[in-house]
Amino acid sequence: MLIGILLIGGKSSRMGEDKSELVYHAEQTERERLFDILENLTDETYLCHRADQSFEQPGITDPADGPLAAIAAAADRFPNTGLLVLACDTPLLASADLELLISERDTSALATCYLSNIDHRPEPLCAIYEPAIFPVIKDAISNNKYCPRHLLEDNSTKKLLLTNPQALMNANSPAEKIEVLSILKQTRTMKTIQLKYFAQLKEITQKDEESIQTESCTPAGLFEEMKQRYQFPHKQKQLMIAINEEFSGWDHILQDGDEVVFIPPVAGG
Repeated sequence: MLIGILLIGGKSSRMGEDKSELVYHAEQTERERLFDILENLTDETYLCHRADQSFEQPGITDPADGPLAAIAAAADRFPNTGLLVLACDTPLLASADLELLISERDTSALATCYLSNIDHRPEPLCAIYEPAIFPVIKDAISNNKYCPRHLLEDNSTKKLLLTNPQALMNANSPAEKIEVLSILKQTRTMKTIQLKYFAQLKEITQKDEESIQTESCTPAGLFEEMKQRYQFPHKQKQLMIAINEEFSGWDHILQDGDEVVFIPPVAGG
C-alpha cells in the first residue's frame, strides 16, 4: 500500500503568493493538478496543510515546523504504510516521473528518491518514505534536526537519476516562476551572456570571465545553470547580482549581450 502526501502548508514567503494555488496547466491549480496525479497513482491521497487552511480534498494538519515535521505528521497518521511525499512547487513534474519512482521503489530501503540534477544530492520532497524510517524521522526532530535531505543522505536510501532533467525544477520565487513559464510556453531563446567571476566563484571556476550561450531568462535561471556546471556551494540568497555594471534583482529579464556578475559573500559561504 502507498499513501500520497501533497505538502501545501508552507507560507510561500519567497513567491509572495500561495504556490499551491498558482496555475500553470489547463486552468488547474498546482494543488489540484498534483493531487489528481497522486490520487491516480496511490491507494489514498491527502493534502498536508496548515490548521488555518480548508479544502475539499482530505487532509492532514501540518504542524508548520518545516517539511520534515509535516512528513512526521503524516507518519503518525499512517504508521505502517509507505508515504509518497511531494511538494507543491514542481510545475514541470509529470505523472510519468512519479510512475518511475513508484516502479523503482525499494521497500527494503528506508526511502526511494531522485537525485538533484544540480548538486546530485537526494530530493526529499519527491520521495517514498517506508515505515522503517519513521522512527528515524521522529528521532531527528527530537534532536532538532529538521533537514530531510540530510536524513536521506545519512540513511539507507535508493537513489534514482531523473529521466526528465526539468521534472523537479522548483518554482519558489517570481524569478523561478518566469523560468518555468518560459519552458511551458516554449518562449526561451538562445542568448550570449558575458559572465565575470570574483572571490570564491573565481577560485571555483579558475577563470576571471567567460562568454556562455544560455536559454535562461533570468539571473536566477542562469545561476542554477552555472551551479550545475561548477557545483557552486552558494544559495541565491547569499549572492548579489550586477547586470551591465548595475545592481539588479533575480527576476531581471536577461538580454543578448548582457554582462552578469554574481557577487559572493566577502568571506565564507
